[in-house]
Amino acid sequence: MRKNSRVTRRKIVVLCVDKDADIWIVNRSTPVIGFNNVLKLAVDFALLRPEDSDSNALFSALNIYQKLKREGYDVEIAVVAGDPVDDLKAGLRIKQEVQKVKEITEADAAIMVSDGRDDEVIVPVIYSILPIESIKRVVVEQARGVEETYILIGRYLRKIFEEPRFSKIFLGVPGIIILLSSFLTAFGLLDKVTLVALGIIGLTMIFRGFSLDRKFEEWWESSPVIFASAVISLLSVILGVVYTSISLEGYEGVSAIGKGVYVMTPFIMFSVISLLGGKAIVKIIRRDVKIWHEAVGFVFIVFLYQILNIVSNIIMEAAKYPELDVTSIILKSNLFIWLGLAVGVTGVLTGIFTLIERSVREDILRRKALLNLQLRAKLKRLKAKVKKT
Repeated sequence: MRKNSRVTRRKIVVLCVDKDADIWIVNRSTPVIGFNNVLKLAVDFALLRPEDSDSNALFSALNIYQKLKREGYDVEIAVVAGDPVDDLKAGLRIKQEVQKVKEITEADAAIMVSDGRDDEVIVPVIYSILPIESIKRVVVEQARGVEETYILIGRYLRKIFEEPRFSKIFLGVPGIIILLSSFLTAFGLLDKVTLVALGIIGLTMIFRGFSLDRKFEEWWESSPVIFASAVISLLSVILGVVYTSISLEGYEGVSAIGKGVYVMTPFIMFSVISLLGGKAIVKIIRRDVKIWHEAVGFVFIVFLYQILNIVSNIIMEAAKYPELDVTSIILKSNLFIWLGLAVGVTGVLTGIFTLIERSVREDILRRKALLNLQLRAKLKRLKAKVKKT
């Protein structure tokens, strides 16, 4: 009896997690709490989607609940859901629903049950609300016959077409490649199709690898202007890469590098100007004193454009006349003069604007202090009038 009383001391909730919210086809009102409610949900979902791994997870959670109940644990069961498209929203929703489950069930710990996908994302979210005693990953056993393999492939193909998180990668990216390939073929640039396709695949991998799509969404929510400028900047770089690859026909070796720098420079400059312009617009709207950062940036870009053109000319001349000394070519090109001007002008402008910013801040602080003094004086007068009355 002592052991039994010790076991039932803590309240445990068996938490079935559906990150991509497949159960919404049965019930969009989550969390679902209580054995009978979860059992009804599991049966209804299994009738609609018998092949889905979430169905196995639901019944596995019910099985764990019954087992713990028989052993004398104080246990409850609940189902929480995330979001079918957005991982960020899924995490936020799961956190809110787990908090609600904790408040209703008064649970002290959780046993997490899932179909095994994206656990590394879900676990920290749940752990921030409830301690996780154990994790049950439900892996569906599959027959190894050829027929079953084809059925399984068919199910995954259907997921690719029906679920947005898969269709964006497996349909969207190939669609872009096919569309651009048709344009390049129409303009007689069939030999560039492989290069463009590899570039798109590489960009997609970079976006997904560094979660740039989420960052772009955060930028859009925080500032549409910065998001728009970032998109324009990215498009400028992509167009620059494509145009540069086309322009390098007949060039090879060092001369190709020089030509590539020369052709790519305007696109890089426009990309940086777009980013600085977006930040400048936001600071103007917010009346930020530090708008001078972007002003100095624009001045530096003017020098950088000239410097990059000089560098490209140096590379091309060195490739054209290999017998000449590279040092003499550099000295004749006025590269160091432009570098000195860039450093000197930006340095002077930075110093001037820094002094102006300090004086403006000091003036603002003085005005605030004066206003505080005036407010205190008015308060004293009001207190004196109140005392007289």
